[in-house]
Amino acid sequence: MKRKSSAVFGLAGLLAIATAVPAFADDSGPASGVAPVEVAEGAAVVPGSVTDHPAANAVSGADSAVGLNEEIDLPSEADVTATPVQDGEPGGDDLHPNATHCDSSRVVKITSNLKNNMAIKYSTFVKNNTSSPIDFKFTSRKSGTTTIGGSVTFSGEVKMLWLGKIKTEVQANASKSWTSELGVETAGKVKAHSTVYGDYGIMKENIYGYFYSIYSNCTVSAKTYAKVWAPYKEGWVVN
Repeated sequence: MKRKSSAVFGLAGLLAIATAVPAFADDSGPASGVAPVEVAEGAAVVPGSVTDHPAANAVSGADSAVGLNEEIDLPSEADVTATPVQDGEPGGDDLHPNATHCDSSRVVKITSNLKNNMAIKYSTFVKNNTSSPIDFKFTSRKSGTTTIGGSVTFSGEVKMLWLGKIKTEVQANASKSWTSELGVETAGKVKAHSTVYGDYGIMKENIYGYFYSIYSNCTVSAKTYAKVWAPYKEGWVVN
């Protein structure tokens, strides 16, 4: 990912039906959930130099003037090729053939696990104008929060049903809300006559699926399809 900035730095199966909010609905992420640094292919760093222990003479990153991105690709994530499973939810008569009354409930179903991405909360860079590699240091200086959400508007209860489904079937660390930390460092060596960029943010687990309601008269609503995401860790991406 290349960026432009005016700043220059020299040397310096069965559907799960739930009617109550899961017990973990108020999860806001572990006290510290910083992931290992991810280095993008083609990043302007000396291979093998990235570390969380900066050199004493490391050049600190300058704040980037580029706007923050809520949908940055993660270097570790490949394109998703998963095929959605069959929908197959039962109709009202099939679900309760002899019933005249049903407990109202909602059903959520994951059909595809999508490629994860990151919501950037802080962006920085170091430009090396010299003919030799130099040590750099990035430190997260701004914080931000990412919450569970979707491509359609959900009620709070439905969001919690999605969160429970994601935690159970896809990503146990998924949370309702995640706020990134300040002062998290990463470091390495930037190649000669090169610029290295760093993005600090919150990784999002992405899935695709649908939900529907079962009413008290045992009828079933139409399905609503949506992409849903939930934060699950934070960290640096160097590129």
